[in-house]
Order: sequence, then C-alpha cells, then structure tokens
Amino acid sequence: MGRPRIPDKETRITPKHVQLMRATYQVLAEKGLSRFSLQDVADHLNVSKGVVLYYFHSKDRLLLATWRWVLSRVAERIRASVERSATPEDRVRAMVDAIFIGPEANRTFYLTFLDLVGSVARDPAFAALAEEARRIEEETYADVIQHGVKAGIFRSSDPMQDAKVLRALIDGLFIQWLQEREWRELHPLYKHLCEEAILRYLRYPVNGYVSDTGG
Repeated sequence: MGRPRIPDKETRITPKHVQLMRATYQVLAEKGLSRFSLQDVADHLNVSKGVVLYYFHSKDRLLLATWRWVLSRVAERIRASVERSATPEDRVRAMVDAIFIGPEANRTFYLTFLDLVGSVARDPAFAALAEEARRIEEETYADVIQHGVKAGIFRSSDPMQDAKVLRALIDGLFIQWLQEREWRELHPLYKHLCEEAILRYLRYPVNGYVSDTGG
C-alpha cells in the first residue's frame, strides 16, 4: 500500500495565510462554529475584517482552508512519526504518540473536529472535507496494519476495514476523554488505553490469548 496522500494546502500559501488560519483554529476552539465570525478572527489578530476577506474572500473558504491546513499537519506528523519506527508494535506506539500529543492540543482539536462533523449534513463542501479526512486517517492506519501483517505480527484480512475499527476506537476514546472532569490528568491513561486496545485488536492470538509480545 502506498503512502497516504496529504490534502493540498492553500495555493501559494504565505505566512499571513498561516497566521489567519492559526487564529481561526484558536477562535473555533474558544467559541465553537455556531458563534464563530470573521470579526472574531480579525479581533484576535488586531487587524480589520477586510484583511481576513482579502486573503480568504469568505467565511466558508477560511473555514475550509483552516481545516485542510490542520488535517494536513496532523497527517504529516503521524506519518513522519510512524516512518521512524521499525517494528509493527513500535509503529503503533509511534502513531498513538503522534495522535495523543498533549491534553490541551487534543482538546482543541477534538472540540473543533466535532463542530466540523456537525457541519457535514448541512454543507456539501464540509462533507467532502470530512470524507477526505476519514480517507487520509484510515489509509494512515491501514499502512501501519499492512506493515504488521507482512511482518507476521498482526492479523488482518482487510486492512482498510480494520482501519475503520481503529478510527472508531481512537475517536471514541477521545470523545469519552473530553467528558472527563479531570481531562488533563487522565490524558496519559487514555493514551495507554488506546495503545493497548489497538495492539490487542491487531495481534495474533496465541493459545487462545492475545500475545503481549513486545508490549
């Protein structure tokens, strides 16, 4: 299986584009999509609303560009981390390390990501972006699974289908973690649970039990 394709970033992206997208991401995390406005982004950077419109032309284009930028950075981080690891188990651990990067960063990402999910039914443009995000995520996971299958460590008759299970497992644990009152303190626990759950799901059973080799 080839490397997952990273979505195209904004054409001729400039430092100003990045500054505006980063501010948009921060405002989305603070206010949510329903209360988001271009004026919020302008106020966050102490610029006029016209500056935001000059670079992105509309609210929807700014939101879509921001999410493509965020998702491409996440995909690149996971892929780079995985490719530095040799064994299948180490690749899973590297993948989980790259996903569970820290309580604040993960909380920001998932709060804004859940807003994106809520937009899918209302706007075809967001639906296409969400589909692309799912594809990239699942291809990244499938690549890790396929490597383990070839090494004889993981079992999978269909890595893409099993990648969907991994996505559900990871997203489900994050949604549960978001609801914890002590989410900062519990972040390492959920990271450990995620790693162990993925390895248990993928490893070959030995004498009726899942192997703990390498873990």
